Amino acid sequence: MKKVWTYAAIFMLLVSNALAFDLRIAGEKIYLHAVEEPLQNILRRMAQQGIRVLIDPQLNPDISAVFENRDIREAIAEIVKPYDHVLVWEKAPDKSSFFRLSEIQIFRPGGKDIMRDLGSRVFSLAEDRKDGALFVRDELLLRARSRAAVEKLLGKIGGTVSDKHEALGIYKVRLPPGSDIPAIADKINSLPGVAQAAPDFAYPINNLYRTDLSLPSGEIAKVFHKDGKVPVAVLDSGLMPGIGSDGFVIASLDAVSPTNPMSDNVGHGTQMALIASGLVKPFGATTDGGQIPVIAIRAMDDNGFTTDFTILKSIDYAMGKGARVISLSWGSANESVFLEKIMDYAVSKGMIVVASVGNEPTGKPVYPAAYPAVIGVGAVYPDGKTWEKSNYGSFVDLYAHGFAALPVGYKGNPGIYGGTSISAAFVANRIADYLSKYPESSIQQIKAAVHDNKILMN
Repeated sequence: MKKVWTYAAIFMLLVSNALAFDLRIAGEKIYLHAVEEPLQNILRRMAQQGIRVLIDPQLNPDISAVFENRDIREAIAEIVKPYDHVLVWEKAPDKSSFFRLSEIQIFRPGGKDIMRDLGSRVFSLAEDRKDGALFVRDELLLRARSRAAVEKLLGKIGGTVSDKHEALGIYKVRLPPGSDIPAIADKINSLPGVAQAAPDFAYPINNLYRTDLSLPSGEIAKVFHKDGKVPVAVLDSGLMPGIGSDGFVIASLDAVSPTNPMSDNVGHGTQMALIASGLVKPFGATTDGGQIPVIAIRAMDDNGFTTDFTILKSIDYAMGKGARVISLSWGSANESVFLEKIMDYAVSKGMIVVASVGNEPTGKPVYPAAYPAVIGVGAVYPDGKTWEKSNYGSFVDLYAHGFAALPVGYKGNPGIYGGTSISAAFVANRIADYLSKYPESSIQQIKAAVHDNKILMN
């Protein structure tokens, strides 16, 4: 009886948050309620549920439609007429015998060549009223003891699986618009032994600070040698084209919008790639060489936020490309059970994860740097004095040089910048260089070398 009332409570949370415009997709069926809603708004909602949408940008009529459990082929044909359209299907993420709609193409006769990807490059975020944590709107991460348990929960909450991570058994689930995700997750977690649920939490880039310190101008290295070096994966805001020596980036992925070319709208990811590669060395660093190939992954949206599931997919890509070190220059004070599992998963695969501890000296843990599996890095001035804005606490594993002259700006012009972001990327470079010299080193040996300060001095 308790479970029945709990499911009823979840259902009421969904109903009470429903909006006038509503769209849900379950397999080959669609629920749609729209009154004078622009076509591209409807299609963007489909894109948020994991469907790629290509459309002539000039096609955007207002649509009024009410579909209840309608076949998605018939529904799309009705809302896009009189235009031509193509539907592309693929096997469902859980590798079942079912197929899911993966792509929609909408165009005027003879106009396929002017279609554009409608997929959003910005996460739609909401804020938890209890603790201020940011998460992806209308999206839930779910683990359950069996596929049957997942299916039962999906039926009760009106959810649709948009993606799945096989190794960890984590499902990304879309819920109806306006759903109270934290409350629904709490209700699911209250069911004994059924499942584990949480919002898809979001994390911001650590801001870098422009500084007027009297420091010499730095310059980017002119020559880059990477033979036999261990790569670093930089999970950040991306990479600007044409930056640095040819060949220092050996692989790249836009994990937010995989169909788009690599880019970096804020500059932070490009800065971190230059530091992690060794093409730019922080002021005060005495070690020479250490040039390291980079795997650049755009894990941030255009506003500088990433999410748990985006990080998980990014780590899988990095492992597939041979990375052994991951550099994370972002975080928040909010814990996430799934992000901790993701960090443990990376380390279980032999990865060394390095993260910045934050640029606010609160003494409070910042995640992912504070998770046990992660090496947390604070910042010091070129003379070795601790930077007054660097966070501190028992979760900080070491401090490293955090100031550098960067040929690319962060939301602005090139110049001298400071922050724990630079410190973390520099330590990632040093660890990769150490592993290149001592490839058989275990994770325990690497951590011991970090605490003995051998990493920065090797």
